[in-house]
Formats: sequence, C-alpha cells, structure tokens
Amino acid sequence: LPSPPLRSAAPHASRSLQAEMKAHLVLVAFTVVVFTTCAEAYAPQPQRAMTTALSRRDFGGWVAGAAAAAASSTMTPSAAVAFDGSGSSAYSGRSPSSKAAIRQSYQDRVAADVRDFNALGAALAKGETKDSDAWVYFFNPYQRRSPDVVGRTYAALADFVGHKGDGPDLEGGDGYLLAATFTKQGKPPTNTPAVKSYNALFKAFDPIQAAGKKGDAAKARAAWEKAAGLFSTYLEDVDMPGSLDDPLYL
Repeated sequence: LPSPPLRSAAPHASRSLQAEMKAHLVLVAFTVVVFTTCAEAYAPQPQRAMTTALSRRDFGGWVAGAAAAAASSTMTPSAAVAFDGSGSSAYSGRSPSSKAAIRQSYQDRVAADVRDFNALGAALAKGETKDSDAWVYFFNPYQRRSPDVVGRTYAALADFVGHKGDGPDLEGGDGYLLAATFTKQGKPPTNTPAVKSYNALFKAFDPIQAAGKKGDAAKARAAWEKAAGLFSTYLEDVDMPGSLDDPLYL
C-alpha cells in the first residue's frame, strides 16, 4: 500500500515562532515600562526644584526685610513713641554714651535739613519756587532710593517734621526726636524748651509751601524769613549753632 502523505511541520513551527515573539515583545514592553517609571522616579524635578528655590529666596527676602524694618524702627523711632506718655522719656535707662550717640545722629540730620533750608531761601530770593532743585530737595514728600550721607531717607522737611506712615501721626521726624532728648527724666516733653521751640517752628513751613506752589516767590521768601528766626531759636535750644550763617549750615 502506498504510504500516507507526510504533513508539513512548517505551520506548527510558524505558530511556535509567533508565540515566542509575542512573549519577547511582552517582556520588552514590561522592561520599558519599568525603566521609564524608575527613570521618572529618580530623575531631577526642575519645576519642583525651582519652586523650592523660589520659596527659600522669598523667605530670605522676608527675613531681610523684617530685619531692616526692625533696625529702622529702632534707629529712628516715630515721634509718637519718643515719649511713652507716663512721665518718663523713651531715652531713660540708656547709658550716657548711647544717649550722646543718639543725640549726635539727630543733630547731624538736622544740620543737613538746615543746609537744605538755606538753599531753599537762596532759591526763593532769586524768584525760584516749585520748579527749582532746592524746592524739591526740601519739600519732596517721597522716600529716597537710598539714604544720604547722614542717613536721611526723605527730603529735608519730611526728615525734620516726619513723614506719613500707616497711622494718622507723622513718623520719624528728627526735629522732634532731637528736642525730646533734652527732656528730663520724669518730666513731660511739652515743658521742654526745645520741644516748645520745635512746636512753634514746624508750623512755619506751611506758608512757605503754600505761597511757593502758587509761584509767589516774594511771599514765600517772606514766610521763609519768619521761619528762619524760629529755626535759629530751635537750634540754640538743641545745643547747635543758632545762626543759619554758621559754616555748619553752608
């Protein structure tokens, strides 16, 4: 009898090969997934690192700002806190040397304010008012970009009488603060000659500014002359040269 035809083994081999290839593909896919997951887990996170860096920088800036504000409030207290209202000066308890240093720092600033006041008077005498540099250096209400050589952060008037803060009272006026250093311990500052002369003086700047804003140099100069006399009295009461022509003010 003839032998039955032999069946080809190719289809079976083909199925085995396909199954083996599928297994390899599954393994490769699994390996890729695992590698990608691990890579993402351990790779640097630029966005997160940037956020952390910004947070640290912001925190450092806040700390620096808070330190600067604390130093400013300590070095230049407002007129409202220069006297605590209970009959004792804010300078009580300080050593003589520290009191002297505080007073000297205020005197240096006041001397610079007087120099700007003299420059204003000279400008008014020449008919110059609100458009002059001397006017800006005396009446400008805005804070300086940086303190000047004696530590003033505002123009002369704001430095002397104080500048507007968050509250209703003016802050940081060295004219009052200097006068308050002459108050005896246990006495209210209102009875101090230097404080009395200051209270008479600081009101005398308004007529100068009012006339100058209207361009009336003659009227502004007349008001300046009146303020100059009050300024001289104040300077004498705070142990500074009373004459505005003193070399300290030129």
